[in-house]
Amino acid sequence: MMKRRQSFSFITAFAMLSACGRGGPPVSTPVGDGAPGSLIHSEAPDDQSRRIVTAAQEFLSSLDASQRKAVLFPFSDGAQRVKWSNFPTGFVPRAGTPWGKLTAQQRGRLTALLRAVLSPQGMEMVIEQMQADDILARKEPTMFGADRYFVSMVGMPSLDRAWTFQFGGHHLAINATVAGPQVTLSPSLTGGEPLKFIRNGKRIYIVENEVLQAQALMRALTPGQTKLAVRSTQKIDLVLGPGHDGQVLQPEGLPGSAMTPRQKQQFLRLIEARLDFLNADDLAPQVAAIRATLDQTYFGWWGATSPLGAAYYRITGPRVLIEFSPQDMDGDATNHAHNMFRDPTNEYGSAWTKLR
Repeated sequence: MMKRRQSFSFITAFAMLSACGRGGPPVSTPVGDGAPGSLIHSEAPDDQSRRIVTAAQEFLSSLDASQRKAVLFPFSDGAQRVKWSNFPTGFVPRAGTPWGKLTAQQRGRLTALLRAVLSPQGMEMVIEQMQADDILARKEPTMFGADRYFVSMVGMPSLDRAWTFQFGGHHLAINATVAGPQVTLSPSLTGGEPLKFIRNGKRIYIVENEVLQAQALMRALTPGQTKLAVRSTQKIDLVLGPGHDGQVLQPEGLPGSAMTPRQKQQFLRLIEARLDFLNADDLAPQVAAIRATLDQTYFGWWGATSPLGAAYYRITGPRVLIEFSPQDMDGDATNHAHNMFRDPTNEYGSAWTKLR
């Protein structure tokens, strides 16, 4: 378990950092060498991707030789690419370097990299996830805790070849693939346990916006629409979690085409409540792609409509898969969740790069 002063340093490091906007229009040209990580089309990197690559290089420069060797993997390493899970590292070991073995300077530079990739909301979620795991570590210090979150990179940080930045541990897996000016977090796992706790006298509920937006959408539906959306009164478990890359699900529930314009707006708010952990520059084109296919995107619900946050829901469309999966193994399904985001067309940046 992290000591109080270490937790303070972690929060302070995040608070010190800032984010910026996007650069000029990309220039697209074919790339033909076929090497792992080479882009299908090379686009001029924008300011956001330059900040991410610079932050990654600065983090790597702070590591000693053994740490760099532990962190870096070739882009062709498919085994490392998929080495993420919702389980604790005691059950599913991660490769890379753990947070607990980094110096204060190294933590600051890793935080700067996270800050460049994620949105302010996304980084707050990471902080809260790690703090929640520290709560579990009070009882099981050999299994849980922020010190057991790992960082790795699949491919060398580059402006002209794809690479993936990985960070996570129990209930968290950030897989950020950077390809020229583009970044995707597909696939990434979020959630947490406990989801609700008190920090410095303030109430924390890690997934609160997601469950509020889901509740708002359910309330906006007519009885007939609700009948289509609710697939079962019993919740189900995560379907396309770790180990299910490349798989697809048949859409179930209520399609966007059967929603009113106001309901569609609320549907998009729910989608954005999950995807807004990505920085605004790279979020915008992904939301635009989802909006363009919203009529073919479905909303399905498994479980009771109350209490808030106790039911599984799924969003399935041509450009998005979102799962919200409450877990009641601890007796309170609203306090423990395994959640997924995938873009079925672009897992690990496969739409932009040659993975093999």
